[in-house]
Amino acid sequence: MSGSDRRRDHIAALQKAFSVLELFGPETPELRITDIAALAEMTRSSAQRIVHTLVETGLLRRDERTATLTLTHRVADLAHTYLTSNSLIELVMPTLVDLNAATGLSCDLWLMDKDDVITLARVPSPAASLTIAPTGQRLPMSASAPGRALLGLMSEGQRQSYLQRLAEDHRLSANMMENVIEQESRQGFAFDAGATKTEQSMLAVAFRNAAGEPLAAISISGPSSDPDKLKTLGGDIAHAAHHLSELRISPGTRPLFFEQKADQHPVLIEGENDPLFVASIEKGIHLLRSFKPSSPELTLTELHRMTGFPIPTVQRLTETLITMEYLRKDDRRRTYQLSVRALDLLFRFQMSNPLLKALWPRLIRLREECGLRCSFCILDGTEIVHLLHVQSRPHPSFRTAYAGRRLPSLSSSGGRAILSYLDEHEIEAILDDSTIEMATPHTIADKALIRQDIRDSRQRGYAFTDRQSIRDEVNVAATILDANRRPLGALVVSAPVKNWSIERLERVVAPLLLSHARSGGF
Repeated sequence: MSGSDRRRDHIAALQKAFSVLELFGPETPELRITDIAALAEMTRSSAQRIVHTLVETGLLRRDERTATLTLTHRVADLAHTYLTSNSLIELVMPTLVDLNAATGLSCDLWLMDKDDVITLARVPSPAASLTIAPTGQRLPMSASAPGRALLGLMSEGQRQSYLQRLAEDHRLSANMMENVIEQESRQGFAFDAGATKTEQSMLAVAFRNAAGEPLAAISISGPSSDPDKLKTLGGDIAHAAHHLSELRISPGTRPLFFEQKADQHPVLIEGENDPLFVASIEKGIHLLRSFKPSSPELTLTELHRMTGFPIPTVQRLTETLITMEYLRKDDRRRTYQLSVRALDLLFRFQMSNPLLKALWPRLIRLREECGLRCSFCILDGTEIVHLLHVQSRPHPSFRTAYAGRRLPSLSSSGGRAILSYLDEHEIEAILDDSTIEMATPHTIADKALIRQDIRDSRQRGYAFTDRQSIRDEVNVAATILDANRRPLGALVVSAPVKNWSIERLERVVAPLLLSHARSGGF
């Protein structure tokens, strides 16, 4: 198919829908229909139909009182699939955790994406607790230490071609950038000094993949009040990057088979009798949701079978989503995968959500106090969804987690903590609607026992689970309440059962957890 044929086959409504989602962010957390129409340069009627469809598909939420629109946590679903199926993150995360423990500084993993670098994994330091800094942050390639570190690993011809294009697109001096990159390559790391004492300075080194090509960069960052002290750590991060290059990592996806219930097949919304509903938008979102951690790479035939759409429809949808850079195609394998762009909407949601921004410092402080993985989750139907997490300190039983992770509410400490503050009829409704699957040999399937544990959690003020949804993991959770004592979500601390028991969690962690869950109102 020629380029002009592809352009004719692109679905304009689907492109406009994602351009609307991309309008939301930290500077524009709430928008009205008139704002969207003006910013997206479309008519009010077009904006109304697109917004209505996005609300129906669950990606936008409309406040009926104020008529404002916001992104919802459902944008985390695609990001979760991308993160959990990315083999690079799992291999690099232990190195980041070790660097964080050794230096006390924030440690990040960066991937090159066209003219940007984007964070795939982040282990923050206590100094990073002032402002939320989730994964998915983008920085310019040429104007950031991770970007220049990656440019420094390119062949001379590849780098010159890249810099020339950057210079033309961004009106930069290719020669000046080349000189900076060469100087940083000689010193062994790229360095950005914060402009003020309150900003962060960053030191970065890139590493190669199995083919010897630039793959990604790792960085450490800290307060800019003492940049020379940060530079003394150049040898440490260079050694870590050398170790990662020696791993000969082959980038790609990997299917994951979780211990919790199997991935649910997305249900197509019936909007035939809804004059405002745009079916092509729903089909595009439905197709994206077909990618799951257990099936992150799909062929055209598999997408046809999973969605039920005719092959020509699947072809038009995939071509449109590739153009929008939400999908990428492996021409050799003839398969499709979610792209790193899946992180953009999650980043916009996290950076624009006031509750998440308020809880971020608490999570980091709690992790520093207990050394364990800390997260925040909310209730979504009969499941919980984790929206923030801070990785644990180094541990032989290393396990990481990602935003968007879903677990059954009845088999998770976060779910039981949230349920303990609901009315009895709400608890009974979730008990009735839930089908308990044996995620591990220790999963409790008796709803009477679960009901009693929820009541006990209400008396204690926190909930426990012992290997209920995750094998070899014990958890404790406490609820975050609003001014009316309704649950907004729960803070969760997770620990390996090899070193931690319920009794130890209750003695050591529960008091710390409660102090953060109960400090300040929302």
